[in-house]
Amino acid sequence: MGRIGILTLHHSYNCGSMLQAFALQETLERMGHEVRVINFSNEGQARLYSVLERPTSLKRIAKDVLLAPRAGRIRRNFAAYERFMTEHLHLDGPVVRRCEELDDAGYDAVVAGSDQVWNVTIDDGDDAYFLPWVTRARRVAYAPSFGARSPARFARDPRVHADWLKRFDALSVRERNGRRWIRELIGVDAPVLLDPTLLLNAGDYAPLEHRPPGLPGKYLFYYAPSYSRPINRFVAAVARRHGLAVIAFNAKTFHVKGMALTGFRLPAVESPAVYLALIRGASAVVTTSFHGTVFSTIYRRPFWTVKNGGMYHDDDRVLTLLEALGLQDRLVPPSFERGRDWLAAPDFEGPAARIARGAAVAREFLSGALPAGAR
Repeated sequence: MGRIGILTLHHSYNCGSMLQAFALQETLERMGHEVRVINFSNEGQARLYSVLERPTSLKRIAKDVLLAPRAGRIRRNFAAYERFMTEHLHLDGPVVRRCEELDDAGYDAVVAGSDQVWNVTIDDGDDAYFLPWVTRARRVAYAPSFGARSPARFARDPRVHADWLKRFDALSVRERNGRRWIRELIGVDAPVLLDPTLLLNAGDYAPLEHRPPGLPGKYLFYYAPSYSRPINRFVAAVARRHGLAVIAFNAKTFHVKGMALTGFRLPAVESPAVYLALIRGASAVVTTSFHGTVFSTIYRRPFWTVKNGGMYHDDDRVLTLLEALGLQDRLVPPSFERGRDWLAAPDFEGPAARIARGAAVAREFLSGALPAGAR
């Protein structure tokens, strides 16, 4: 079979980003390919996941004042992410920081995706993810996300992005908005495919898990990339209603937002391995995250995805996912209802069947898009 390179946001200190890279790598290897994750991580990503902010404004200086006493803990967390990455991702070599340094020599195909690799507004976004540097290998897009940011509206020059998209040998996207935006840009109908994390099952992730010490017997896992007071109050009310401790995540944001005042706790260490174990062991999960929703479904935990920010507008990432799974009723506003049983789990049999059908479609796409043998 072919030698495949994956270009994605694998070096983010973000659980979903690393786990989707692992899942696509694992899926392609099971299909018989030799797979490497291309170790690209631009300067924007390095700054984004630095322990302290660059002191370029009073706001950033204030953040550093809050973070400095916790810098050791944050460094330990980041080191745990690095260990997970080096132990479980098959990297192709040292870190490359610039698109111009990338080379497709030795690859039969390069796969861009999944995750928000085509979000042109994020700090660690980069033209490299549109594969302009690929000159010999097949260009394949597996379920990339635009992150609710249309390149026609937000890119510096949409015509350049349209030209790059036209060069792909096989295109797919993760959300309906992405399909519409590609159609508008280049007139191609790209299929909407499952996030690669859904191509594996709970048993596949079990060997990765690490349960941190000091967890309470029963807890609610609150996973959000950022925090808002209305959702914090909602989480606290659900936890009180069912007598649960609250375990949160992301120490850097937790301390910047003053979350210690809520009474919520952090695990002893953070990493994708800990994240998986926390979801598996939770009495309930409350999340605002795409991958928080994914893994709550994979582990069949009672979960609620809370609407926030762009979900009220044109961000269809979570909505596309929940509609594909038939779990739209798990998307709720941050409004506590005392009479509701927040520990009630949905019937996961229907979603499991939908995932199985979607996974078959995804593998068929990959089989057609990737070379059957090396050049």
